[in-house]
Amino acid sequence: MIVDIVFGFLGAGKTTFITRVLREWEANEKTVVLVNEFGDVGIDGDLLAMQGGNVVEMPSGCICCTLQADFKAQMLDIMNEINPERLIIEPTGVATISQIRSIVELQAFEKAITGINDILIADAHGFMDLYKANRHFVESQIENAHIVVLNKCDKVEKRKAMLTRSAISAINPDISVLTAEYGAVDRAEYQLALSAAPRFPHGMAPNRNPFHIETADLPPESAGSRHLHFHEEKDALGYESFGCVFRDLSFDSNSLEALFQAMSNADGEMGDIVRAKGIFRVGDKGLLMELASGELSSQPTGQVKQSKASIIGKNLNRDKISAALEGCAAAV
Repeated sequence: MIVDIVFGFLGAGKTTFITRVLREWEANEKTVVLVNEFGDVGIDGDLLAMQGGNVVEMPSGCICCTLQADFKAQMLDIMNEINPERLIIEPTGVATISQIRSIVELQAFEKAITGINDILIADAHGFMDLYKANRHFVESQIENAHIVVLNKCDKVEKRKAMLTRSAISAINPDISVLTAEYGAVDRAEYQLALSAAPRFPHGMAPNRNPFHIETADLPPESAGSRHLHFHEEKDALGYESFGCVFRDLSFDSNSLEALFQAMSNADGEMGDIVRAKGIFRVGDKGLLMELASGELSSQPTGQVKQSKASIIGKNLNRDKISAALEGCAAAV
């Protein structure tokens, strides 16, 4: 079994990339996708299942921290009950790849796993802002990746995409950086980059500190620990999640678009929202709404039985968010 760990910060386009892989590349390969989302309402698992993928969802929490035992047990179940040729792991956007890799490399999986690929999905539009705000986290992710897919290059000028690509290469000169739009990369180029990637224990080059950080740089509560990580309930940076499920409502697409646009306002009454994603029933069809890096997008999906939304940010006003979503319901 080959394991692909597809990781990246919130809204980078992990699910879009995996969707394309399932739809366009792995038709003849028995594949399972293990999804772990930030928050108690999952969206990505539903989207991947719509592509006909064999999807297993992890409960709320982070597989590199609070759910390590569950993650190990889930992998064992997948190996013993499904025995796929490929396992694609999509961790929450705030997980650290080195911790996930340490679990995947446990002796219990040694005979079953024939290869591990660490694939970082980065957002060309929001990368530099993320790097400025969370330098150590970004550097650790890049240093522990085998390749980087620089996604959403259509959202920025070519010069900015190239500067971002150069910034990634400066952090890890050994890594291949592939540019992409809507998660699409050339398969031959992708496979060549993976085959040429240096293979070191835990995906790291020799003598590299996985977090590029000294203990003195950490806040007091983290001293002595190398596990730099965003925690689930409310992490050191203030991120929190809120989810809603609507079983009986049908929604108005124009109202949803206006609401998601309003969520991009950092001074809004609903809080400082960095990521919003939802699947909504609109008439007899489904609609995916996404807000990431201040950019709004929407696209039709297959039919959905119930509508759901997941909101991530700081100082979230749950009552206002819930009321605003309910206010987008279509008139009966």
